[in-house]
Amino acid sequence: MTISEIIAEAMFKPSNSSPSKKPVTQSRQQQLQQQQYPRSSKICCLSLHDTNKIRLINAPLSLISPLRLAIFETWNQPIQQETSLPQCDGHEFKLKGKPWSSGKKGPLLDSTNLILAMLMVLEIRGWSLIMASNVSHLRDEKDSLFFEWAGPKGLLSSQERDMDELTLIDASENRIDEREEAKGKWEGDVEGEVELFTVELRGYDIIRVTGAPVAVLTALRLAILRHWTQGIEKEDTKKGAYEFRMTGFPFRTWGSETSIERSMMLIQTLENMRLHGFEPCSLMDLDVVGKGKQERHEKQQKKEKKDGRDKQIVDSWVLRRGSSGRRKDELRQSRLGDDSRGEDERDGWVVQL
Repeated sequence: MTISEIIAEAMFKPSNSSPSKKPVTQSRQQQLQQQQYPRSSKICCLSLHDTNKIRLINAPLSLISPLRLAIFETWNQPIQQETSLPQCDGHEFKLKGKPWSSGKKGPLLDSTNLILAMLMVLEIRGWSLIMASNVSHLRDEKDSLFFEWAGPKGLLSSQERDMDELTLIDASENRIDEREEAKGKWEGDVEGEVELFTVELRGYDIIRVTGAPVAVLTALRLAILRHWTQGIEKEDTKKGAYEFRMTGFPFRTWGSETSIERSMMLIQTLENMRLHGFEPCSLMDLDVVGKGKQERHEKQQKKEKKDGRDKQIVDSWVLRRGSSGRRKDELRQSRLGDDSRGEDERDGWVVQL
């Protein structure tokens, strides 16, 4: 850890290690709007922490046992501890050894096979990987893998021989059908019917959105308020982009409670975008500095750190909606708009909060 990181830790850790603040109370209008965006049941997350922890979030209990078996069969050391996380429908495995340590000696094959085996467990049980994102400034937090429920899938013949023999080639073979499926899904889209917008996770506390419709901004605001209990400090428009600045430091958190809140917030964000027909299609590393601007960039970073807010881009997402996604959103909006019988019942189905 560098001197600057030690200083940053000393500055920011007290805010996150203090007793949690009372959850922000949402307005009556926001409470009614939340009914249009049920708590996510179609998106789950597998996040890697410290040097040896695996955290499953917002997932069915039926995934725990097969994940445990996959860890046992592919990692060369036992599971040291397991912790249930009922507040987020989650479960945490703490492994003996350090699978996520970049400084460990020897080949990384065991860690790679472990990741691959866990991906396969979720894949064949109906959870398809849609995005891998690094959502934290902290070195101890690795990638978060986000999955969407797509229905159970079988193994290919080459994979049925032995789960212990899974290789990267097997995984790539299993992606052929997915690429064809995605191609078919987007083939009907024509120029002018495709919409794109970006989401940037910036600094310690900012989500910046560029090119999104107003309905998406509302959906994102509700996702933040549902799960980030410290709430939103302020909202602002800057250079054509819309920014949500949250209270606290969601992208530089200590402890499991706040990092779970952050994961649930991002899961709900993807879920709310999905309800509007938008899907993640790309990740970008936009925090790139040209050689001629390096000195100015370093001065700006020092100023921002002195002010207590680092504006470095943590990660950037691109979300896409074609004509089929728009039709899906329009149908959903029409169903919600036709409701004349009450706040919670809509065309025969009940919204679950």
